[in-house]
Amino acid sequence: MYKFVAFAALAATALGLVGTGPTTAQDKKLKTEIEVPFVPTNEKVVAAMLKLAQVKEGDTVYDLGCGDGRIVITAVKEFKAKRGLGIDFDPARLKDCEARMKEEKLTAEQTKKLTFKQGDVLKMTPEDFKDVDVVTMYLLPRVNNQLKPILQKGLKPGARVVSHDFDMGEDWKEDKKEEVMSERSYSHTIYLWTIKEKK
Repeated sequence: MYKFVAFAALAATALGLVGTGPTTAQDKKLKTEIEVPFVPTNEKVVAAMLKLAQVKEGDTVYDLGCGDGRIVITAVKEFKAKRGLGIDFDPARLKDCEARMKEEKLTAEQTKKLTFKQGDVLKMTPEDFKDVDVVTMYLLPRVNNQLKPILQKGLKPGARVVSHDFDMGEDWKEDKKEEVMSERSYSHTIYLWTIKEKK
């Protein structure tokens, strides 16, 4: 068994763990904009994430850092989600989403259920999540922690959050954790949290 390491190497660079010389203001701005490198989630892991979240007909699913859109496309096509929205900082990823939809040969009805937007997930507000049933993400620990208060405040009780490989910190204990083996025998960890009633 091998732990999936491709993201780990990219994460080290994005988090500044690999020396690249002095950091300038421009470097910091660029670092923010490329905070999370694009590494597609394995298809088997996509299915496992959606199953763990118990995505069902009528659910609205948001994928933060959507890449080529495969998670929300699968949610709509295979799990009958009512709506899927993917957001990614890199506008090039939106073209990937369009290409992916064509490859999947979606029906007109399925296509209407999908929306992809270019944007910064860290600029989203609790209000953006008020009608969301499931949030999926494959981000980095620091980004997860920054999103945590937004998700806690915005999501309704019973909403589910699923993260690939990275948790949300010690103060937000997952409700479930699963190990998924990809076709190449890499091990992936997926975490599930269910939003509780507000106190």
